[in-house]
Amino acid sequence: MGRTLEQLIDSYRTDPDSDFLKLKYQVRTKHDGELTRLLEKHGRAQLRDIQLRMLTAWYRDALADGKIAKARSLVSRLRELFRFGRLFLEDGDCHRLFEVLRKLQLDMSPPRRVEMTADHARAICKTAREHFGWHSIALAQALQFELLLGQKDVIGEWVPVGEPGESDVVQPGKKWLRGLRWSGIDDKLILSHQVGSGQRPIEADLRTAPMVTEELQWLAGEGPLVVAGEATEKAMINREFLPASGPVIICDTTGMPWSTPEFRRKWRLVAKKAGVPDNVTNRDSLPTGMIRGGPDRAEIRQKYSLKRIDYSLRMARRFSEDSSDD
Repeated sequence: MGRTLEQLIDSYRTDPDSDFLKLKYQVRTKHDGELTRLLEKHGRAQLRDIQLRMLTAWYRDALADGKIAKARSLVSRLRELFRFGRLFLEDGDCHRLFEVLRKLQLDMSPPRRVEMTADHARAICKTAREHFGWHSIALAQALQFELLLGQKDVIGEWVPVGEPGESDVVQPGKKWLRGLRWSGIDDKLILSHQVGSGQRPIEADLRTAPMVTEELQWLAGEGPLVVAGEATEKAMINREFLPASGPVIICDTTGMPWSTPEFRRKWRLVAKKAGVPDNVTNRDSLPTGMIRGGPDRAEIRQKYSLKRIDYSLRMARRFSEDSSDD
């Protein structure tokens, strides 16, 4: 008797050779939720009975509310399941279904045309600091926008203690990873950090980031950070006024790094008060496909892989082609 989809999902979740167990914690959590929904709707289906017409029906059902990304995620989870089944379980039905999925016609998500401007970022920084007293959100926003950093690369993330990675910042059952640390900023205000899921090393000169410089001045609180008498294009900041160690972004009320949901909730409150349009999100701090600095961005040095450059060029070309049709 052949496998059911439920049995395949169970094996994929627990097999030590499964790619599922190698995913980052937050990604794995997201995929696990999608697998649970797939299990609830179609878990009893026998793999041998699944055909292209059935897969098409599942896809259309997920697409019914107009959420293309949700429907495409469903197909991605199925593709991962069938790939695992054919490679590690040597299941003939999985091999067949992996090939069948190639024939499924998927809708393309429209390109995201929303952009966070420098004015948006400055308004968020000012509102967070002056209206709410949330200096950490102001500094986080400045770092994200001017250094082209993703949210997790700035504020970090809390994961279960059993996840890979060492940390000296812990709570009961959790530890903090990935975010910026003061120890990564040298006496010349050069920030060294590893970013993205691939932990790509970068170096950023914070003296070329005026929003960041302003927030660091507020953070120090005592005495001027800018050294008097220095006439230079780069702000000369005394590193001694800043902390030597620990997370850079600390929640103003708890004294610990932010949780992702709470940071996003508070950031939205700030953005709304600052007059930033609702369709502009925190993730728009990092333009899609951008891998280097530009207007209103700091000086950043990083190692580019051919894969990363190709991705950036494809995204830029797609946006250009879509814009030319307007």
